Amino acid sequence: MKPCYKLKVEEIQRLIAAQDLKKYWVAEVAGVHKTTLRRWLKGSIQKVKESHLQKLAQVLTTEPARIGEFSP
Repeated sequence: MKPCYKLKVEEIQRLIAAQDLKKYWVAEVAGVHKTTLRRWLKGSIQKVKESHLQKLAQVLTTEPARIGEFSP
């Protein structure tokens, strides 16, 4: 089973707002559908693959540990 990470939704939302980013753009650059990002931010999807966490962190110019934590 591949490792999963629990998202720190409040921190992700804070980073998006602080950088004045559009959510559809964040989703597109992170390589996910805008509905997927919306589900992440609403908490409907709580765990993500490491590759998604890495890409999202890259888009938000932050460290993966700041926006997600390992969740076995």
